[in-house]
Amino acid sequence: MKKKRLILSFVLGLSLLAYSGFSFADGPDLDDRTMINSGPGIGLGKNDNKINVADSYLQVYSGVLSGENVPLLSKYGFSGYAVYGYNEMSADLFKLKEAYPSLQLSSLGKTVDGRELYCGIVGNPNAPKKILVHASIHAREYIVTKVAMRQMASLLEMEKNDQKYGGKSTKALLQNCAVYFVPMVDPDGVALVQNGLAGIGSEEVRNTIQSIAAKENPTDLNSYFRLWKSNARGVNLNKNFDANWSITVDKKGYPAKDEYKGSAAESEIESKALADLLRKEKFTSTISYHTQGEVIYWYFGEGEYVPKARRLAEIVHKNSSYPVIDYYAPQHAGGFKDFAEQKYQIPSLTIECGKGVSPVPEEQIDKIWEGQKGILPDLLYDYMT
Repeated sequence: MKKKRLILSFVLGLSLLAYSGFSFADGPDLDDRTMINSGPGIGLGKNDNKINVADSYLQVYSGVLSGENVPLLSKYGFSGYAVYGYNEMSADLFKLKEAYPSLQLSSLGKTVDGRELYCGIVGNPNAPKKILVHASIHAREYIVTKVAMRQMASLLEMEKNDQKYGGKSTKALLQNCAVYFVPMVDPDGVALVQNGLAGIGSEEVRNTIQSIAAKENPTDLNSYFRLWKSNARGVNLNKNFDANWSITVDKKGYPAKDEYKGSAAESEIESKALADLLRKEKFTSTISYHTQGEVIYWYFGEGEYVPKARRLAEIVHKNSSYPVIDYYAPQHAGGFKDFAEQKYQIPSLTIECGKGVSPVPEEQIDKIWEGQKGILPDLLYDYMT
């Protein structure tokens, strides 16, 4: 076992070496003409912090089924290959609510351009354990909204039919642990990436975005919006949480399409709404879906969360085969995972789905789904043992 882990670590080290020095947990700062080849995120080097993982952290229960018999619902927008935006997601949420009355659907608030920050709960909201799944906190990473929506729908279908998973009742699993979904944290940014300025309804917000673009002076405005990562106010939401925020690298220092961390931690409607939800519900674990690079981040310094977070990462690894990164860089922070672990000791992951470029091509959704569909059922199963 130790020999196999040593070989795997060596191979992973070689695969990451090419990215050293320019790739970070939040992706590189590339100009508007460059495809986003962000690769496996964190910059590895002598100044990075690494944890030596105990063998006991890697002992995953024997019931890992990797999505065996997890259904993929058809006739929804998230089922196919079409570009999936806020309107399609909203329509699917209400369609799911009609088909599955047990789904509890609410809004965490409205964005500056008037879009709802939808939150769906599957299972018992008074359960002793709760998982949070959120996606598309970065605008150009919108394909992962499909992943979260597919996960939500599959659990609803399994609950309705009381399907057995690993011999256990899905209804019983969801009574023990509820799953909260925020499938699109940055709907204004997603609308801008997918539709350009035509996707923004408010003249005031359009003017803000145009001012940001004028300061950055892109050579190709269409490409610039296509690669937008921030919210509509030009803040990178995954640098806006209270986790080493003051020392977090901000290469721009002003509202921009990608790097700006904001005027203060939780300065944005979207980040504050997500942080408030975490403070209210005190989740057992959280999963943040991003693109791209096919890697799993779980570590943000020492703490009591470490054994459970590493175990959580191993469950995801056994489903997806994504490598697990046992490093972190304190100055590349301000992310939701970092915040949950540092401030509240909640085991949390960032899962980078897809490979090549962001936005990830829609054709990759099948491969992404194959590696993600079993994660929540496996985790629910684990929480029952």
